[in-house]
Amino acid sequence: MSRLILPPPPSLSGIVRYFHIEHADGGVLRMPAMPFPYLGVLLSGDSCAERGGERMASPRSFAVGALSRPVSLRISAGAVFASAPLRLGQLQTLFGIASHELTDQIWPLDALIGRAEEEALFDSLCPGDGAEQWVEALSAWITRRLARREAPGGFDHWRLPAASLFLDSRTLAEQSSLSTRQFERRFLARYGQPLRDMRRMARFMQAMGGMILGQAGSLADLALDCGYFDQAHLSRDFKLLSGFSPREFAQGLHGPSNRELDLLRYDAREKRLVMDSVDADLREMRADEATDVASVQDAC
Repeated sequence: MSRLILPPPPSLSGIVRYFHIEHADGGVLRMPAMPFPYLGVLLSGDSCAERGGERMASPRSFAVGALSRPVSLRISAGAVFASAPLRLGQLQTLFGIASHELTDQIWPLDALIGRAEEEALFDSLCPGDGAEQWVEALSAWITRRLARREAPGGFDHWRLPAASLFLDSRTLAEQSSLSTRQFERRFLARYGQPLRDMRRMARFMQAMGGMILGQAGSLADLALDCGYFDQAHLSRDFKLLSGFSPREFAQGLHGPSNRELDLLRYDAREKRLVMDSVDADLREMRADEATDVASVQDAC
């Protein structure tokens, strides 16, 4: 497997976390639950996502919503794909659809943008070009897409600052000049998950990031740092959202190679780029100091 992870141009830094080019060896790779949607183009080879008895084949170009549970990706040897993980809530920005419609789904891109635009995008990603040219082509298409969406009446600017996401629903609704029910619907449409699930995801992403960076320390300390009620709370969520216990996950990343975790094995430069992009969206998504035990348990 060879991989290249590149930062987006400054003009897209609020939309795209980074660009990911992968030349796969083939096999089964595990993708943990993620709040971030992404766009992908399969330039050669085949891929499908499997969860339980469900199997979703990847179209040649596609959009994926937030993942509420881990999935296994079965990728053919020699497959090449280019993807653009997006920042929170940006599916709605790009396509004008409710983000929860794509949660746990792989949608053909032509179903969102039309066949003619999808074909033009795919043709711009010539297999003979290199990673930098693919990133340029994807960046140009996203920029054009944003320009059209920003036309008068065609752009929903509503979103919450990350620092607000652990306030209670009533307070958030009041800040947004919405009823609680209106706020909940709008939050789901923008972010693809209910507020309670996003809170759980924020804790998990922080815990997983600490393990990827090798800075986790003891599990008890990690649980406290990430806003979990206790170590058992961390372990339950981690197993549910990654498919591994925290110890299995850490050993798979930093011990003998576990091929299923290859997508999360980053070198030092990649760690900085990938984890900084997570940090930018999620670092302030921490439970209030005033959150009581009952509220934490309810969020589990």
